[in-house]
Amino acid sequence: MPMRDRIRSLFRRNKRKRLQSDSDADPVDEGGGGTQEKEAAAKEENRVEILPPPLMEGEMPSYFHVGLLAKMCLVHGYSIGAWKLQSNSKTDSDFYLSSFGEGYPTWNSVYGGLEAYKEEGNFHASLAWLSDGDMLSDLGARGEGLGGIWSSVLKSVVSTDEGVAYQCKVKCGFERKPGRVELYVPIYKEPLFMGYILVQPANNFLLGYRTAFNVQDRNFIMNAICAGYNNSSTEVGLKLENFQTLRGSIFQRIGEKWAVALKANLYGNVNAKRFAIGGQYEWEPGTLLKAKVRGDTRLGFIFQRKIREDIEVLLHVGFDGKDPINGVHKCGASWYFNV
Repeated sequence: MPMRDRIRSLFRRNKRKRLQSDSDADPVDEGGGGTQEKEAAAKEENRVEILPPPLMEGEMPSYFHVGLLAKMCLVHGYSIGAWKLQSNSKTDSDFYLSSFGEGYPTWNSVYGGLEAYKEEGNFHASLAWLSDGDMLSDLGARGEGLGGIWSSVLKSVVSTDEGVAYQCKVKCGFERKPGRVELYVPIYKEPLFMGYILVQPANNFLLGYRTAFNVQDRNFIMNAICAGYNNSSTEVGLKLENFQTLRGSIFQRIGEKWAVALKANLYGNVNAKRFAIGGQYEWEPGTLLKAKVRGDTRLGFIFQRKIREDIEVLLHVGFDGKDPINGVHKCGASWYFNV
């Protein structure tokens, strides 16, 4: 349902703002882009790894599900700050209240927000406040037609960073096996038209195309094609961005408890530092131990445990492998509550 990824999108919004100072943000996540100042926002958006929620039964994957197992192994949890708290609650009348907060990069660098969300049949509405002064609202609807499922969401933002500014766009989508399309159409003061199309030509295979077009300058600032394979044990993902950089990922389960993963730039914007390799071990159901190393010798370790169905905790540490004593250190804890 639409509520599943609401908090994720709000955190992504803040992650784009802090990306340049993040010692644990993977260099491998950097994508291609132009050099124009107006394209900087789209370039940073492309660098942020989007981690979509798990698919519901019968739901078509999105463009961002390509390589998801590798991203969950090598990205999820590694760029969290000193602390993070997230909670979701639901009333009997399908009214949701959500809140989140984090200290990044230190305990006192606080960012957070509140959101109220209501569903009524095929319609939903939400209003969110972020501690940086932004107000976000959604008005959406979904239904069935042409043998598939369609959706449309009017997304508005009121920013107060430099005076009061209003932006508005429409997110529209349609999915019908074997395809899925999502578009972001600018309405007011939104410079980018973005979207993707994904098809599933055969079981376990995905092909997709993603684009971003600057409607003010009338030029494409991002074109990407992807191909993916996933049979739950083996996952392979390839993405060619701006016909310049080829990125790839591999995830492989070894038995019932172990798994290894690799992400790297393979062609074009290739740098020896732009890769990450790691693994995970399922200690017991609901408990994961993860570790990774990057090409710049940055090491990270994560302990992830689902205490109950509605409570999850994540502990992480990171340090420079080439100078573990005097290098940059990082540690923190995250708690997730769903009641």
